[in-house]
Amino acid sequence: MRIDKKYLLRFTPSNFQEPVSYELVKRFDIVPNILRAQVDENGGGLILEMNGRVADIEEAKVYMEGLGIGVKALDKHIDRDESRCTHCGSCVSICPTKAFVVNRRTWEVEFESELCIACESCLSACPPRAMMMKPW
Repeated sequence: MRIDKKYLLRFTPSNFQEPVSYELVKRFDIVPNILRAQVDENGGGLILEMNGRVADIEEAKVYMEGLGIGVKALDKHIDRDESRCTHCGSCVSICPTKAFVVNRRTWEVEFESELCIACESCLSACPPRAMMMKPW
């Protein structure tokens, strides 16, 4: 059975040029989906969704950690309490993945949770505190 799991990967200057995505596909039969990346010659970070079998994902994590890449599971997600949301739009401008969109017909803020990377920016930006972090 294949699952989807999201991870934050932290790179250093010594490992940021490793062909990680290629190796995930070739060695571990994992389909990687890069959700967000900020990597340069000084290292950086990557939010990566991995689709694969649990055992393969675990082996891939060990492989990446062996390269000195920090691997942290993103085991929580953002949820919106519709009864508290006032559709003020504060979340729209703060979201790096554009998971919040103003519907131009209704002027309500729509939350596309599949785009969310759980960066938590919307938690502090939301005046009525309609956004919350929940475990998967």
